[in-house]
Amino acid sequence: MSELVLSIDGGGTTTKFCLVESKNNQIIYESVIESGINLTATTSREQMLILNEIKKQIGYLAEKPGNVWSIVCAISGAGNSKRKKSFEKLLKTVFDEKSVIVLSDIEALRLLLFKDKPGIVVVCGTGSIAISHNGSRVGGWGHLFGDEAGAFRIVVEIIQRFYDHIDGVYPYDPVFESLKLFFNFTSPNELTNLQARKDYKSKIASFAATMPLTELTKTVIETQINHFATKVSQLAKKESINDIYLFGGMFKNEYFKDTFLRKLDTFNTQVVDKKLHVELALNVKFLKKVLDSS
Repeated sequence: MSELVLSIDGGGTTTKFCLVESKNNQIIYESVIESGINLTATTSREQMLILNEIKKQIGYLAEKPGNVWSIVCAISGAGNSKRKKSFEKLLKTVFDEKSVIVLSDIEALRLLLFKDKPGIVVVCGTGSIAISHNGSRVGGWGHLFGDEAGAFRIVVEIIQRFYDHIDGVYPYDPVFESLKLFFNFTSPNELTNLQARKDYKSKIASFAATMPLTELTKTVIETQINHFATKVSQLAKKESINDIYLFGGMFKNEYFKDTFLRKLDTFNTQVVDKKLHVELALNVKFLKKVLDSS
């Protein structure tokens, strides 16, 4: 009997997933949906649409007789128990009561990276959070109250400087032209319409992947990292930890990555270049064992 594992990595701007035949650890399907599934920024209806799209894409495999199914997810915003339980119900509805594991993205990384060794994992994607091997954390308080050094907060600060320029209190910066092209607006009033979009968080954050390196973007990146890296450093000193692992889309930006590494140069810091959705599927038995024993 073949056991298929569906794993889902739901971030702020994309949802990555794969189907793995667990006996041979063979990936038989892998894809990306260009919509995020962050539980703090999407409605149940939006989450359901994404899950149904996943089901549609793997449907011809799911309908094979004799397959034993497990579903394991790392989802942004699943650290809140109420949101987590609601999402678990959606999964079981869409995938017909299969065995389901739902973890927050940071919790999944903590379990997969550390196992029996000490360390801190830092995630900077749409938002930001850091957690140690024993569960102590800093950040992750959401896009209104925290998430410094995350894509959303970085882009929001750039947009704020754009409006400061319009109001005559900040000098021109070339990134403003990139904003106009990316968000396709001609007047400052048009850009404010972003605030009325249901997906405003992911839409705003998506600019970070293409923003040019200018004096303003460098200043914003450095300011945001200074604030968040100080928290990470304090956590590491408090827990007597030397190994720090960096994960998330913001670390694909070379200037961001180099700045973050420089701020934590007294620690053994490295960028983790792994596909979380794949690691989830390949380690589902380990995750079940750990969670069953906790």
